[in-house]
Amino acid sequence: MDTSVKLCMGCMNELDANGVCHYCSYTDDMPHLQSYLAPRTVLDSRYIVGKMLTYNGEGASYICYDTIRKTKAVVREYMPDTLCERERGTQRLIVNPDCLAKYKTYMSEFADMNKTLSRMRNLSHISTAMDMFAENNTTYVILEYVEGVSLKKFLQSNTGYLTWNQVKKLFVPLFTTLSIIHNEGIIHRGISPENIIVTTDGELKLTGFSISSIRTSNTGLSPEFYSGYTAPEQYSSLEYQGTWTDVYAIAAVLYRILTGCAPLDANTRIYNDTLVDACRINPNIPAHISNVIARAMAVRGEVRIQSVNELVTELFSKHTHIEHQKGATQTIPIQKVSQRPKKTQTQTAERKAKQEKKTSPAVMALGISMLAVFLALGIFLLYQLLGAPSAESGDSENSLLNSAYMSGGQYDDSSESSQSDSVIIEESEPDDSYPYGVGSIMPNVVGMRYETVVKQLGNDFNIRAEYFYSDTEEKGIITEQNIAEGSEYDPELKNELVLKVCKGTENVPVPDYSGLSYKDYSAILDSLDIKYKKAEVESSRVTIGYVVSTDIGVGYNINVKDGEILTVSVSIGVPQPDSSSGSASDNSQSSGSESRNRQSEDSQDEG
Repeated sequence: MDTSVKLCMGCMNELDANGVCHYCSYTDDMPHLQSYLAPRTVLDSRYIVGKMLTYNGEGASYICYDTIRKTKAVVREYMPDTLCERERGTQRLIVNPDCLAKYKTYMSEFADMNKTLSRMRNLSHISTAMDMFAENNTTYVILEYVEGVSLKKFLQSNTGYLTWNQVKKLFVPLFTTLSIIHNEGIIHRGISPENIIVTTDGELKLTGFSISSIRTSNTGLSPEFYSGYTAPEQYSSLEYQGTWTDVYAIAAVLYRILTGCAPLDANTRIYNDTLVDACRINPNIPAHISNVIARAMAVRGEVRIQSVNELVTELFSKHTHIEHQKGATQTIPIQKVSQRPKKTQTQTAERKAKQEKKTSPAVMALGISMLAVFLALGIFLLYQLLGAPSAESGDSENSLLNSAYMSGGQYDDSSESSQSDSVIIEESEPDDSYPYGVGSIMPNVVGMRYETVVKQLGNDFNIRAEYFYSDTEEKGIITEQNIAEGSEYDPELKNELVLKVCKGTENVPVPDYSGLSYKDYSAILDSLDIKYKKAEVESSRVTIGYVVSTDIGVGYNINVKDGEILTVSVSIGVPQPDSSSGSASDNSQSSGSESRNRQSEDSQDEG
């Protein structure tokens, strides 16, 4: 195992020559919990353990470094703290004799769950197990390290909530993944904004898988509940759990994202259910989306939406419902008004009364006049409420249509029938208009390395770098992006992503060439963006192909911004005298030539 690389135990990035990490604030003198693994512990002669990331009643997760794959990872240690403790001075776990059977049962469940997850490595929206081994009287699982932030932090930096159009694009792949996991018999039981990671490429990954007992009351382990997202049945060991348990949690996550408010804790709802409908908190949420979320969050599991497939069907099916008009002045968010106005209930009743009573022609004429007045009044009101153009806004849509658009659905009233007193409202897919298309969410890449972003987003964008020089910014770090964080984009459009990237300082010290070949030295100059040219010189002191000198002394600055060129003198050795000519004059000339070359080398070294 290669342990020569100096790594930061906080982020597993390489330290500089002074042992300082430029990526995080971790230092080796930071304390750690003595009951858990100490940083720099080596497991399976392969994994270097770093700082602890999270822990619960099942065990702890640490960042680690895989010395074979040369990558970061996460190691999950099975360590139920109510059943065992760590032996002093070692990494071995000592199990309470009274809890040995329970310890082994839960450890077997821990191993089986992660074996199942390891068979689903092709799923890109979960953090899957890559390795598993037994050591220190327990079991360890190596998980993929996911670059990104939790959904909780993501929402905090994005005004606290998202629109339904944004949410449905983010969550469709996660819904599919969750359905596959359920088919394999795994129930997460801990879905929450804390266990969903927003990756650097704008996708969601589900993490935080644990055994069922850690997320159920009265099992002998310290329970891990997520207030507002844990389903009601998890607060009792006597209630049945199943796919509907995760349905509750994922619906609660949708509620939080769409409203900006955390849902009421399920344990409280059992006794006093005062959960407010999502559309009442945020009127822009489509009504049927709010209704589906409410049914998916029903307190009683048997009346709740039972599976993720059923939830998806309810959320994304075309929804048609009937609303009865209550009067001519009712506000109905429709997009297109039919040319023939609807008859009001008063008009319909009058018409029926005329037909039944067969009134006189004079009364009939009066009725017709009144009907015309009502029709004119109805047209005028509909015109004012739904279609009247504003003198200030010109041809822009009125506020009601804008409200309907922002709510995530378009409403169409194209019925021409005059026989019905109802309005059929159909919600269809919106005509999204975004500057970069739709489909994915633009992440924040400021502060990241340019090479990393090109690797991760190169398939989605035509990436162009605008370089600049700075004495304060780190070389290769992005400082600006032309597409704002959170913007929606369509990867198939291959939009141009312009990134401002620091190229380092414009004045670079000339590096030392001692003992370096021209090939190795030129590689160093290339990495520093120093332009150079090669000059071959004779030398009896320097090996052929190695650097003799530079025209600018080592340590002196050269301006790379202006393209200043460094001359690198490379040894070609000393020409051998002609063996066929043994004359003293030839030897004298050769000796004189060597003397002049040595003088030339000495003068270059002095310069």
